[in-house]
Amino acid sequence: MKSIFLIPVFLFALINLTAGQAAAVSTSNDSAEPTFQDFLAQFPKASLPYTFDAEVLQNQLENRSSAPKATRLAWDYYQFLPTLEESARYSRMPVYPEPVAAFETADNYAVLYNTGRAFTKNLKSYHIAVFDKAGNHIATNFVAGVNPGTLTVATIDENLRAVVQAYMINWAKDYTENGPEGNSINSMTSAGRQVMLLTSGGMVEQVNWAYKTGGMSASASAK
Repeated sequence: MKSIFLIPVFLFALINLTAGQAAAVSTSNDSAEPTFQDFLAQFPKASLPYTFDAEVLQNQLENRSSAPKATRLAWDYYQFLPTLEESARYSRMPVYPEPVAAFETADNYAVLYNTGRAFTKNLKSYHIAVFDKAGNHIATNFVAGVNPGTLTVATIDENLRAVVQAYMINWAKDYTENGPEGNSINSMTSAGRQVMLLTSGGMVEQVNWAYKTGGMSASASAK
């Protein structure tokens, strides 16, 4: 008689135990912190040398409606970019990092991302963050971008060295008074050329981008 009642009770307990274990595993997986390799996987792989196209940046600035919508990095991965908070201090608009490219060298990983602000999808501010092979952050530097006053391009070589060239933008009509509508870029004036070792330093984002009166930011070493 005992066996008639024990078998259903045993099966019921076993089913509950199995379901509980499955739920625990599911909860554990859902709450798992992303790894550094997960973070790298968010960026399209690219090879070095890597060069920014000045014409593309100029066209995006002049033709606001044609700029593609940015793909934002999920907030779970912000922890791997410790300078985002510092970058946000220069503007009240939120920082939405856009994954652009990931590079690998013998000693380092590096990721390139854009911190375009909110609805200003035609304005670009490209930063490169460098890590050691264990995923430890080494340095983050601004390397390229465009805003109504300045256009900056760079070539990044296999040694994670960037040759950066900045230009001051000359509009057909005063940009402050007329804005971009019905306006166009007449020319660009060289505002400085620098060589930066991307495995050192910590320039995040200059208020006036890479250009300052009298030359580029002093955090880059002159060539």
